[in-house]
Amino acid sequence: MQQPSRLASPRSLHGRTALLLCTIIGMVIGVTGCQSTWSGSTGYRMESKYSLKNRKSHISCHPEGSRFAVTCPLPLKVSAQSLDQLFSSIDQSLGTRYCYGGASPDGFDCSGLVLYLYGKNFRMILPRTASELAALGPIVPKSSLRPGDLVFFSNAGSIIDHVGIFVGHESFAHAARAGVKLSHLYERYYDSHYAFAARLITTE
Repeated sequence: MQQPSRLASPRSLHGRTALLLCTIIGMVIGVTGCQSTWSGSTGYRMESKYSLKNRKSHISCHPEGSRFAVTCPLPLKVSAQSLDQLFSSIDQSLGTRYCYGGASPDGFDCSGLVLYLYGKNFRMILPRTASELAALGPIVPKSSLRPGDLVFFSNAGSIIDHVGIFVGHESFAHAARAGVKLSHLYERYYDSHYAFAARLITTE
């Protein structure tokens, strides 16, 4: 005898709803924070386009216990404890699915992941797209990267279309099509599309 069909659980319905929202957002929003599917193999160095004289040296932040935003200099000085909390948040986010336009634990795109993690751990109010993030803070050489620095990538060479968070050991966390994961900076694919890095936070 055929078994009666089982009703979908609230959890599965929630997952389907979130997936549907991601799809709708991707169709409605014409601009996304990142483009995680790339082609080509030529690397681009874009420090000249995002030169120091054109960079933004301040960002809005919410001081702890205050409802009002204030202007803070970049890089923002943070405690070692809050930096450790950033890495804990990254660990918790690993495996979260990719969502075009997503900026919550239901799904992230690359800039949405940065927006969420920096807002949660440092109370920073960041712009939405990877290209806008690329104009913040001082540029740092690849050889001088520190954990917490942002690393930027370009597919076509004319715009920044992907961003990740350097975590040390030549690795960075980012939201790729396969979800939030760690990748190696010198992996051939990412090394060939690396543009530059910027420092938004510092413990010094």
